[in-house]
Amino acid sequence: MTNEEGWAARERLRMIEVLLWWRGWVRRTDLTECFSISPAQASSDLQKFLQLNSSAVNYHTARKRYEAGEAFSCVVHEPQWEEALALLPGSIPERRSSAAQPDESAHAVVDSVQPLRRAVKENVQRRVYLALRGKQSVEVRYLSVNSSSRRWRKIVPRGFGWDGHRWHVRAWDVEAAQWKDFVLGRMEDCRWPVAVDEEPQRDLDWETFVTLKIKPNRKLDKEAQEAIRLDYGMGANGITLRVRKAMELYWKRRLDLEGDTKVIERLECDS
Repeated sequence: MTNEEGWAARERLRMIEVLLWWRGWVRRTDLTECFSISPAQASSDLQKFLQLNSSAVNYHTARKRYEAGEAFSCVVHEPQWEEALALLPGSIPERRSSAAQPDESAHAVVDSVQPLRRAVKENVQRRVYLALRGKQSVEVRYLSVNSSSRRWRKIVPRGFGWDGHRWHVRAWDVEAAQWKDFVLGRMEDCRWPVAVDEEPQRDLDWETFVTLKIKPNRKLDKEAQEAIRLDYGMGANGITLRVRKAMELYWKRRLDLEGDTKVIERLECDS
């Protein structure tokens, strides 16, 4: 008997639906091989799924499998594109270093542009994280690109930010007496966290949210603008994003709102 309330059973039912939605069919052996369950349990799972979702699912006697028709819909889970890619050969490309060779498998049908791995030292990650959790200060030996320097900096971490490529820590720079973003990968070393000497000022840019309203670039012709709306799922009035003011720059870079060849543009920024 399959109890859909149990976590393991829900995972098996979810797999049935994923295979029916993306591959179009499912067999009992899919379950027995993936979850190491008995054929009887797999049959029970399939019957339970049909009770929950019988939309356009039929058993094909000759092929000995359940097949989903055009009208099939999902009720157990929300379909995700990553599920479909995982079912294809060559679907999960390894993250490549600069010296790595591309996957040259003749049967691979999926490839992607992967960002180069941003290395962060484990002791740095741990100590900066502990400093943030404990509301403490920490000294890091930081290599700065802007100032071309390598020196110890005393910071008070207050948040982490992901810009789509790398992690940075939002922290109070004790020496400069201001809030800055420090790239974790540029921290060469890190000392053990200690109590703060003086509580930093409030980080208003982190606490404040702004509204970004974006739409297709008005310089594009009508068809190109419609293509951008379709690509980004924009309505007639564009897209509205609510983001932290401290993260606005990264959103603009990610959306190419600063480039001369941008295809979308920011309309306004309201607090």
